[in-house]
Amino acid sequence: MKCLKCGWSNSDTAAYCQNCHAYLAEPPGMESLNTFKALILSLLFTGIFYLVFPMPIIRSEYWHQLFSGRISETIFALILWSLFLIFFKWHQFRQQHRAYVAFRNQVLHDSLSKGIYVKDVDERILEISQFMQEQKVKRFQDSIIFRRVRRTLRHLKAIPKKEEITSILNYQAEIDHNRMQSGYALLNVFIWAIPILGFIGTVFGIGQSIGEFSDFIRSTSGTDLNTQMRSALGGVTSGLSVAFSTTFIALVGVVPIMMLASSLRKNEDDLLLSVEEYCLEDLLPNLHVRPGDDLLDDAVSEHLEQMAEFSENWRKQVSPVLESVEQHSRGLAAQVSGLQPLIQNFSETLFDAKVEMSNSKKEESEKEKSAKMKKEVMQDKQDQTANHPSSNQ
Repeated sequence: MKCLKCGWSNSDTAAYCQNCHAYLAEPPGMESLNTFKALILSLLFTGIFYLVFPMPIIRSEYWHQLFSGRISETIFALILWSLFLIFFKWHQFRQQHRAYVAFRNQVLHDSLSKGIYVKDVDERILEISQFMQEQKVKRFQDSIIFRRVRRTLRHLKAIPKKEEITSILNYQAEIDHNRMQSGYALLNVFIWAIPILGFIGTVFGIGQSIGEFSDFIRSTSGTDLNTQMRSALGGVTSGLSVAFSTTFIALVGVVPIMMLASSLRKNEDDLLLSVEEYCLEDLLPNLHVRPGDDLLDDAVSEHLEQMAEFSENWRKQVSPVLESVEQHSRGLAAQVSGLQPLIQNFSETLFDAKVEMSNSKKEESEKEKSAKMKKEVMQDKQDQTANHPSSNQ
């Protein structure tokens, strides 16, 4: 395979250029090249059919009328062109399927199951390339599955995040699906154009028949009417033959094209789905972005699960106690609400008793004060009597 960067010629099984170490890929325009090859082959086989074999040696008048005419030749060439296009697409599909089968090999599966780390991306790509060479898969560099795995590993090295890797896989799947659909654009045009050409031939043949009959009407004369009628009817039937022959060839030829194209498209859709399943089941789980973080995430998730389980068990054990406490609290609240009037009466009685005690204390204090004053007065009188005894005598 020729390197697109430096032009060095490499073997078809090489993944990287031996001169500049660039990644090898098919040059752009391979679909156009296959289309051109199919056109050349269809023109060649059409020429062989009409000029060499079998048209020149066919003795049947019916087959000559069926394939004669420029419209029938064009329809025949388009049918061959479509069939050769389907053949080239089928050949590409076989190569894609062989690459997918090689990736499903148990040896490669066991190797990838050991883990793909960021530091080992280049070595893993080289390992896969060597394995594809050992399996003798030609042009595996542009196979859908190898291209997707290689780009995934490249993005793993550039952006070590599994979320980004998943997005890249989704984008690549969409790109491959759109590429597959666009590859059938020309076949869809042929499937539409071939019956249209048949209808055009029908209109052309009917118009030719009507023209022959109108010429007969204009040129008819009274003499030898029978001969002129036969000649006119011959032209009319010839035109009708062209009309129905072109439609017949177009409808019969487009049926196998539609069947083969639909079958091949279904197989390619199944292959794309299989490649997506391979990436989801065998590639993504084996990508290790950061091994330490993966182990830490696993440990954290395990501890979280244990904590969740412990909290659930604790809740189940504590819930009966909480329910009993709630019931007791409700009974206590009812008892407290019943004791509120008694407490209020007791507090009012206690307050009244306190007021009475305070009043009685005031009265006693006043009595003590008055008694004390009387005693002081009596003491004063006694003191005065003691101080003036002579005057009393």
